Formats: sequence, C-alpha cells, structure tokens
Amino acid sequence: MGEGFRRHNGDDYAVHSRLRRVIEKRERSWLWVPEHAITFVPRLLTAIYGDGRALFAIATINQRPAYWVIRGCSTWGCDFDREDATGPDFGEMSDDIMTELEEQFGRGRCGYSGNSLFQGRKQRIQNCQCDECTDRYNTARWPMVNNEGGCSWSRIDWPKGFPTRPNPLSPRGNLLAAEDCPNG
Repeated sequence: MGEGFRRHNGDDYAVHSRLRRVIEKRERSWLWVPEHAITFVPRLLTAIYGDGRALFAIATINQRPAYWVIRGCSTWGCDFDREDATGPDFGEMSDDIMTELEEQFGRGRCGYSGNSLFQGRKQRIQNCQCDECTDRYNTARWPMVNNEGGCSWSRIDWPKGFPTRPNPLSPRGNLLAAEDCPNG
C-alpha cells in the first residue's frame, strides 16, 4: 500500500483537533442562488490519508453546498494537477472516503431499498416497509451521508494560523508544513 493510501487516526494528533475546532463552525452557504442558502456545520473526517498535509472539501451531489473536510496526502492529484502528481487522483480515493464518512457520520439511505432517510416517513413508506423506513424517529440529519448520485471535491487552503507551504501541484490548496504531519 502506497503512502497516499496509508490511513491514520486524526484523534492522535493535536493539529487535527485544532483543525476540527477551526473548521466545525456554523456557516451559511448556497449552491446557485442566495435565496436557497442553508446553514450547516462543515465536518472534519477523523481519518488522515498519507502524510495529511493537503486539505480537500468533498460534498455529495444531494447535499451540496454542505461539505466535509478531508486531510489527504500531499502527493494526491486533483483536477488539472493530477498528471504532475506522484500519488493517486482524489477521484480514485473518493469511494473509500465516502465509506469512511458513512462509518463516522452514518448513512442517510435505507440499507434495503436505498430510500433517502432524509425524507419524511410518509415519503419513505411509499417505496419500502422495512423497519428503517417505517420508524418515525429514523429521519437522517446532516452530517449523515446521502451519496446517491455521486460527489464533487476540490482542494482547499489550510485556515489561517496553521504553518503552511505552497503546493507545488496547484496554486490552490496550500500544504501543512511537514513538521506538523503524522509522519513528521
């Protein structure tokens, strides 16, 4: 297994706890127009991939503009920079990352029918009569994952106050200084 695939537990690192405190704050955002703005708290995945120096935002198509933040390897490619990267493209990792998000935050789809558990009970029982869909208290809420339809992602910069270096692969998405990494 290559460096870009190796996974660490972020709870073991002080910088990860500090990042969580900075990232996980209420924000208001919209996808297309301000009239459809939502208020949510971005969530940081506990898993750190590879050296954890790069930050990425990932959102499911069904839950945009709400997103999760991922600490990925500095060798990973993303979008136009993927040909210069020595590690895999973020897209190659997206299925594994979605699985990690579901394990940490819960799955917002019925395991039997695939119904969205974000819908109300009335809509769910039209297609499925399983315990998960008929339970009136079983309505999913953010940050549970509804990944039907895929996801989108991008590089993001580390927040102010973290020691960073420019990313040689991209002008967007600086890198955490090496001394603050799981391997450093």
